[in-house]
Amino acid sequence: MTATLDSAIPTAAANAAFGHRLAPPGDPLEGATFEAIYEQKIKPELEKCEAERRGAVRLFFLALAAGALLVFLENMMAPSVTGHPGATVDLRVALPTLVLACALGYVPLARVARSAKVSVICSLCEPLGVTYRDAGFEAPAFDTFLSLNLLPKPTSKAFQDLFTGRRGDVAFALCEATISQGSGKSRTVVFQGQLFRLVTPRRLASTTVVLRNSGWLQKFFECPKGLSPVGLEDPSFNQSFRVFGQDQVEAREVLTPTFMERLTALETAYAGGHIRCAFDATQLLIALECPNRFEIGGMFSNLVDRSRVEGVARNIEQVFQMIDEFRDA
Repeated sequence: MTATLDSAIPTAAANAAFGHRLAPPGDPLEGATFEAIYEQKIKPELEKCEAERRGAVRLFFLALAAGALLVFLENMMAPSVTGHPGATVDLRVALPTLVLACALGYVPLARVARSAKVSVICSLCEPLGVTYRDAGFEAPAFDTFLSLNLLPKPTSKAFQDLFTGRRGDVAFALCEATISQGSGKSRTVVFQGQLFRLVTPRRLASTTVVLRNSGWLQKFFECPKGLSPVGLEDPSFNQSFRVFGQDQVEAREVLTPTFMERLTALETAYAGGHIRCAFDATQLLIALECPNRFEIGGMFSNLVDRSRVEGVARNIEQVFQMIDEFRDA
């Protein structure tokens, strides 16, 4: 499948660093099977959404015009309100008026965008046996991510784009998470990216945690409860990561040079940063800060655009590639 990539999709060089292809032969997301899915299921739905999008765009510009009219009226009333001839409306009044008009006008467009996105993703996931939910869920194993210091403790959190299914003997779940701390003007986003949970038949006797030795994560390097620091023989890995585990021997067994290469390659392939992971019993948990994914693009151009669907398909293919890379970890 020839895909048109956006800024959130990794470059060819990054893909090459993370495996030789994004989909195995016969994958439903490429070739004739993809063509059939697009023509028979996705394109008709996008055509319906396109008609709705055009109506929503008209409403958006009507709302924008209404906002501009309100600002004009506020400007006309400014002299009588302030008692100063020639006075003009304060920007602190005009700007919120325009922003509110834009926000209200975009609501119908956002509704169409969500409908189109869910339709596209569900059509792509169905032949793969993958279940998709766009919102209204708790991230799988989220408490474990927190207890192992893979994520900062949240004041507020939001999750979207949950994918669950199986790839061979590996059960997987992944979603996008946004975690914030503080409130009001002091509210700060401390994590935005992907959470991966892979469950394999292999069961480990201990827990091993790998944290990124860079950026804001420096302050989360306190050892997770019940673990102790583990030193590895690879000096370059020790510079980039810190390892904690219950069993020093098992930690060194699972953190092979091949696994460590895959970990850094995944960070590159997803155009992300601050990757960290944990082996916990049968689970491999990965948290990766990266740009938003699984989106169909802007709403001010035609929705019936094959490149939009190809971009989403490429994101989904990359998930399976990631699972294939780590299934034997």
